[in-house]
Amino acid sequence: MWRSSSDLASKKNILIVAGSQAAQNVRAGILRSHGVEVHCARDTAEAALLWVPDFFNLVLLDMRRKPTETMAFWRTIRREHPKQRIFFLVGPPNYLSSTCADEVFGSKPTPKNKKMKLFEVLASA
Repeated sequence: MWRSSSDLASKKNILIVAGSQAAQNVRAGILRSHGVEVHCARDTAEAALLWVPDFFNLVLLDMRRKPTETMAFWRTIRREHPKQRIFFLVGPPNYLSSTCADEVFGSKPTPKNKKMKLFEVLASA
């Protein structure tokens, strides 16, 4: 399908870094059905090869597996591109957080609707 340059400029690009292939496929499928270009990485090593400054509107990092490696990747992104939007997939009760992963595990707010929270994040990206 041919797209104009204005279509490409307005296209949202998201990088999902998650160890669970099934969860990653569900997230990617939902986002793609809403016109979002999704790139997936199984781990931070693969994500480091895909991530380029100023390309992704949003990076979703799964903190539940290998949090130390994920934090190191987060710090690398922050150092190279401080304005990169990053959200952490942290599991219950938060599910999604925009705060530093170091602070996430101590907080308790639960979004009323996890799917709507994700779409709010995408809309603002």
